[in-house]
Order: sequence, then C-alpha cells, then structure tokens
Amino acid sequence: MRDFLLSLLCLISLPACSTVWQEPENWQPPENPDPEETLNSIHDDVVAKRYQTALAKHVWFFENALQYKPKLYGVRLLSGLREWAELAKIYPPALVKLKEARDKALNQVNEGEDVWPAFQDLTSLNHHLDEDTLTKDTFLLLQQQNPTAARTVYVLAQPALVKAGEYKVCGQYLEPENFYQNILEIRHAELRMSQNPQTSPNIMKFSDKRFTSDVGILVALLVINNRVDEAHTIANQARQEWDNSDFHQVLDSALTGKVPPQWPN
Repeated sequence: MRDFLLSLLCLISLPACSTVWQEPENWQPPENPDPEETLNSIHDDVVAKRYQTALAKHVWFFENALQYKPKLYGVRLLSGLREWAELAKIYPPALVKLKEARDKALNQVNEGEDVWPAFQDLTSLNHHLDEDTLTKDTFLLLQQQNPTAARTVYVLAQPALVKAGEYKVCGQYLEPENFYQNILEIRHAELRMSQNPQTSPNIMKFSDKRFTSDVGILVALLVINNRVDEAHTIANQARQEWDNSDFHQVLDSALTGKVPPQWPN
C-alpha cells in the first residue's frame, strides 16, 4: 500500500496558569470534526504531555476518519498507526488500546465479518505492533476454515507469509500475470506523480525500491514453487520495463530462488 505525508502540524497555545495544568479526562470531537485536523493536532498534545488526549484522538481517528474523509484510507493505516505506536512507547495505555483495536479486527476476521477491511486493519495493526507472526497464523487458520476468504485476502497476508518463510503457502495463491500488472499499475502511477512539482522528490527513490522488491519477490516465489517458466516471463517483462543494472541483478538472484528483502520491511 501507499504511504502518505502528514499535513503541517498546527501549534496549540496553552493558556497561562498559576497552577499545574491538568488535561481533560475525556476528549470529545467537536461538532463536524475534521479528522485531518484532529490527527495533525496530536503532535502538539504529545509534546505538551497531554497523552490521554492524544490517545483519545488516535482512537477516534482510527474508528471514524473514513466516515468523514474516505481519502484518508492510507493515512489511517500508515502514518496514523505509526504515530499511535510511537505514543505507545511512552504511554502504556496507548499500547493497550492499540492491542484492543487489533483484537477487534482479529475477531471480525474469525467471524467472517467484512473480512477484507478487517484483515487489512489486522495486518497493519500487527505490523505496527511488531507482531506479523499473528497475521501469518491468522491467515493459515483462515486457509483451513474459509478458503475463499483466504484467497481474497492473500495479497494482504503475503508480506507476513514471506517474512515467516511460508513460501510454499504463497505458491498456492500466486497469479503472476495479475500480480505483475498490479505492481506495474502502482509503478506507472508513481511515475506520473513524480512529474508533479508538488510531489516529494523522494517518490522515485521509494518507487524504485518498491518495484525492485515486489517484482523480485514474485519471481523468487515462482522459482521456489517450481514455476520457473513463469518466473522468467515476469523477469523478462520487468527488464523491459526498467533497464537498470542493480534491478537486473536482483532479478538474476531471484531467478535462483533467492527471495530479496521486502520493502518497506
């Protein structure tokens, strides 16, 4: 999935007071809340050590942001969770709430309730909790209990499966041409974005790393699962797409069955 840059943080002025300031026990969103403003304000809460307020905003953002702004789909699962996980390192209740959100997503997956969004939440939450093994275990259980759902969410589970070395499991779900076309669509979208002067100059650096990792892993998994001809087909298409010596070396290595590092890891 795509990462997104957070908006500039807003400065919050604290009123002068002769006594020690006490943060409110229960932060509540304003009428007609703006989830972006809410997320951006959390940094100032953390700096001011208003940890309880910061946590309340994180929970609200995760649970409600998409109702107001569906475009925050990526922010919610990436930078939003990343900042929540950072808060958890200094404020233990934030870790408790993060795990509660994960457990809720896990229950939804196990109950077959909105499996795709629930599994996507589960995957992202586990990643930020550094518990990718649970994603792998959940997928393996889903594979047994609900094979159709497992096939649907495989692309979400693949990073955790690869990390765990479950290459043969991956082999049951590989659709090389479809997967490669999806990788290519992302690559082309990033190339178009790079032409926009307002886009981060690092986008192509990130795109190169992502493309190298995604294609290399696909090729290596095909080789490991005795689908060598398909691996060569994908590798040849990718070489034509990007004529880069470092990238070609990764493909050569992948064609021997060596799985390249995942990016982002």
